[in-house]
Amino acid sequence: MAEYKTYLTDIALKHLKRYPEKDRKLIVKNIEALAENPLSKSNVVKLVEYDISYRMRVGDYRVFFEREDSLKIIDIIDILHRREAYRRR
Repeated sequence: MAEYKTYLTDIALKHLKRYPEKDRKLIVKNIEALAENPLSKSNVVKLVEYDISYRMRVGDYRVFFEREDSLKIIDIIDILHRREAYRRR
Protein backbone atom coordinates (compact mmCIF):
# COMPACT_ATOMS: atom_id res chain seq x y z
CA MET A 1 0.00 0.00 0.00
CA ALA A 2 1.41 3.35 -1.04
CA GLU A 3 2.12 5.82 1.73
CA TYR A 4 1.36 8.75 -0.61
CA LYS A 5 -1.22 9.03 -3.37
CA THR A 6 0.13 10.14 -6.74
CA TYR A 7 -1.73 12.20 -9.29
CA LEU A 8 -0.55 12.98 -12.83
CA THR A 9 -1.51 16.22 -14.52
CA ASP A 10 -2.94 15.97 -18.03
CA ILE A 11 0.33 17.28 -19.50
CA ALA A 12 2.40 14.72 -17.55
CA LEU A 13 0.15 11.91 -18.77
CA LYS A 14 0.33 13.21 -22.35
CA HIS A 15 4.13 13.30 -22.24
CA LEU A 16 4.35 9.87 -20.58
CA LYS A 17 2.26 8.30 -23.35
CA ARG A 18 4.63 9.49 -26.08
CA TYR A 19 7.66 7.64 -24.71
CA PRO A 20 8.59 4.04 -25.62
CA GLU A 21 6.84 1.35 -23.57
CA LYS A 22 9.99 0.16 -21.77
CA ASP A 23 10.72 3.74 -20.68
CA ARG A 24 7.11 4.25 -19.56
CA LYS A 25 7.28 1.11 -17.42
CA LEU A 26 10.50 2.31 -15.77
CA ILE A 27 9.03 5.76 -15.09
CA VAL A 28 5.83 4.31 -13.60
CA LYS A 29 7.86 1.89 -11.46
CA ASN A 30 9.89 4.81 -10.08
CA ILE A 31 6.76 6.89 -9.42
CA GLU A 32 5.29 3.95 -7.48
CA ALA A 33 8.51 3.65 -5.46
CA LEU A 34 8.38 7.39 -4.81
CA ALA A 35 4.85 7.02 -3.44
CA GLU A 36 6.01 4.27 -1.09
CA ASN A 37 8.72 6.40 0.49
CA PRO A 38 9.26 9.87 -0.99
CA LEU A 39 11.91 10.86 1.53
CA SER A 40 14.39 8.06 0.81
CA LYS A 41 14.82 8.35 -2.96
CA SER A 42 18.42 9.24 -3.75
CA ASN A 43 17.57 10.42 -7.27
CA VAL A 44 15.19 13.15 -6.01
CA VAL A 45 16.47 16.72 -5.85
CA LYS A 46 14.75 19.76 -4.40
CA LEU A 47 14.77 22.49 -7.02
CA VAL A 48 15.58 26.04 -6.02
CA GLU A 49 15.53 28.02 -9.27
CA TYR A 50 12.27 26.65 -10.67
CA ASP A 51 8.57 26.95 -9.84
CA ILE A 52 8.26 23.19 -9.28
CA SER A 53 9.59 21.85 -5.99
CA TYR A 54 11.21 18.50 -6.86
CA ARG A 55 12.81 16.60 -9.71
CA MET A 56 13.33 12.84 -9.89
CA ARG A 57 15.82 11.42 -12.38
CA VAL A 58 14.70 8.24 -14.16
CA GLY A 59 17.31 7.34 -16.77
CA ASP A 60 17.13 9.96 -19.52
CA TYR A 61 13.85 11.34 -18.15
CA ARG A 62 13.00 13.86 -15.47
CA VAL A 63 9.84 13.67 -13.39
CA PHE A 64 8.88 17.04 -11.93
CA PHE A 65 6.56 16.97 -8.94
CA GLU A 66 5.15 18.73 -5.89
CA ARG A 67 4.78 16.97 -2.57
CA GLU A 68 2.15 17.83 0.03
CA ASP A 69 3.22 16.01 3.20
CA SER A 70 0.22 16.99 5.33
CA LEU A 71 -2.19 15.42 2.80
CA LYS A 72 0.22 12.65 1.71
CA ILE A 73 -0.13 13.62 -1.94
CA ILE A 74 2.41 13.76 -4.76
CA ASP A 75 1.37 15.74 -7.84
CA ILE A 76 3.36 14.74 -10.92
CA ILE A 77 3.53 18.03 -12.83
CA ASP A 78 5.46 16.92 -15.91
CA ILE A 79 7.62 14.12 -17.31
CA LEU A 80 10.21 15.19 -19.86
CA HIS A 81 13.26 13.82 -21.63
CA ARG A 82 16.37 15.42 -20.18
CA ARG A 83 17.02 17.32 -23.45
CA GLU A 84 13.70 19.13 -22.99
CA ALA A 85 13.51 19.25 -19.21
CA TYR A 86 15.35 22.44 -18.40
CA ARG A 87 14.53 24.44 -21.54
CA ARG A 88 10.89 24.88 -20.55
CA ARG A 89 11.38 25.84 -16.91
